Amino acid sequence: MIDNYEITPVIGISKCINFAKCRYNGDGDNNEFINRLNSFVEYLPFCPEVEIGMSTPRKPIRLVEVGNKIHLIQPATQIDLTDNMLEYTDSLMIKLKDVDGFILKTRSPSCGIKEVKIYQSDKKGATSRKGKGMVGGKITETYNHLAIEDDGRLRNFKIREHFLTKLYVMAKFKKVKLLESIDDLKEFHSCNNLLMMAYNQLRLKELNKIINQSDSISFDDLVIVYEKYLAKIFRIAPRYTSNIAVLLKCVDYFKKNISSEELNFIYNLIEEYKNHKVPFSAPLNVIKGYVIRFDIEYLMNQSFFDPFPKELMDVNDSGKGIK
Repeated sequence: MIDNYEITPVIGISKCINFAKCRYNGDGDNNEFINRLNSFVEYLPFCPEVEIGMSTPRKPIRLVEVGNKIHLIQPATQIDLTDNMLEYTDSLMIKLKDVDGFILKTRSPSCGIKEVKIYQSDKKGATSRKGKGMVGGKITETYNHLAIEDDGRLRNFKIREHFLTKLYVMAKFKKVKLLESIDDLKEFHSCNNLLMMAYNQLRLKELNKIINQSDSISFDDLVIVYEKYLAKIFRIAPRYTSNIAVLLKCVDYFKKNISSEELNFIYNLIEEYKNHKVPFSAPLNVIKGYVIRFDIEYLMNQSFFDPFPKELMDVNDSGKGIK
């Protein structure tokens, strides 16, 4: 299995998040999670507004819907920045073509991926609807198979855990593609089997069929189809009921080798997780202990137990977002 520590995911990130004081008001952010992640990833910071020539600080900009087209306007100056930003966005897509994920500024008219205000006019008090920023929208459209989040949503434990899982899975898959080996792809599929089962069992069955046809299709064609379904599997976070099903499947590997008291303890712990009294890590780590104790090779190689470096798990909020 490709170890997490052999992988350094590349993340495109809004520069105002920890890298520069380039927000419209001359301020920046200091996000603790981004700092912690720094030792495990490579960041590619960018600021669309500065990189199209805007100063810092600057008058605010907003998205304005004119007819069927979204414009990027600076109301104070009446400057229309739409064409400049669209041209910049196209060049950015080329620059960031090899990234493994994105962390973008929440609600930004340039970088936001959701909850961005799109106004009906540039006048004060105009009504608005919610949408995506000009650059953020293009990123989610172009890289919809990758892990993409905004810094605001990453404060949520469950969202952050899902983001990291998808980030590392897709980064590992990119390495497998570069190796151009059917055997390495099969190993990747095998090692991520339980994790994919927890995320989406139906899509996993489809991937199993694709792998079973690997002898009759070229590697290049195979990975194109495989990546399509892999992205679908990791589109949304797994339900807690699916996690429980995989935990119970793991227990089946060693339950005959432990006492009834030990088995009942595990089942009770899983029940507590089901009732949201303990985090997922509680039954997961207990079961992992038995996997190590009985040296169950198949389970030892499963990314389900460590989908990303454990140092990135924040112990201070590991009980939040238990479901």
